[in-house]
Amino acid sequence: MYQQTTALHRAMLASLRPSLAGGSEALSISEQIAMQLADEIVNEKYNPNDRLQEIGISERYKVSRGPVREALRILENAGLVTIAPRRGAIVTQLSVEEVADVFDIRAVLSGLGARRLAETRSKDDIKMLERQLSELKKLAKKSGSTAAADYVHAVVEFGLSISEASGNTRLNSLVTLLFHQTLRYSRLGLSSPERRQKSCENWAELVDHIAQGRGEAAEQTARRLVEQSKVHAIHLLKEETDAATG
Repeated sequence: MYQQTTALHRAMLASLRPSLAGGSEALSISEQIAMQLADEIVNEKYNPNDRLQEIGISERYKVSRGPVREALRILENAGLVTIAPRRGAIVTQLSVEEVADVFDIRAVLSGLGARRLAETRSKDDIKMLERQLSELKKLAKKSGSTAAADYVHAVVEFGLSISEASGNTRLNSLVTLLFHQTLRYSRLGLSSPERRQKSCENWAELVDHIAQGRGEAAEQTARRLVEQSKVHAIHLLKEETDAATG
């Protein structure tokens, strides 16, 4: 089971952070396919409830259906697709309640990672966080059609850097998976300039707590960051749902 989780983590991590995942050559064929499909799912090239056709994917990547089935199982374990009898793999559509549950779990794990890093931080860790905070501040002021997506990408990088620097490999794997499951909804939660500015202020507070070794405060701030994103994402998600059913 742990080997399967490790393979899954590698594929998902490569999708979010290719520069830090060792490149696609470090992955199996199934993991490479899962990585690319995951990237397309979280970046909304596939919509919720879209069907992923085994035959079409195997033809696209010029492989047999065996590696494709394994790739789809990786995505199912990550919560990105659901494999249903006679329907095959369907891109997951989370309910409002499921989105709230995943955000709540992510908040707890993010808080744990931030607390542990505050208690074990090194000078290099602090420099890394300050560098990423500086970039985040620039993106918080950015406007234009890609402003929200660019900011969320930086937030993902920031969050994964903290969980990775915490030194807890299992926590890092779980946080990576949860970032994938909540990425679309994080974009909703950070879609307005006001929300991005408030988010950036919270990240600055978090970096200060970690740098000063305030573990409990770091944990509380990290959890608040995720919880605030959850509140705004769910509000907009409910609006989408009401509009679709109204």
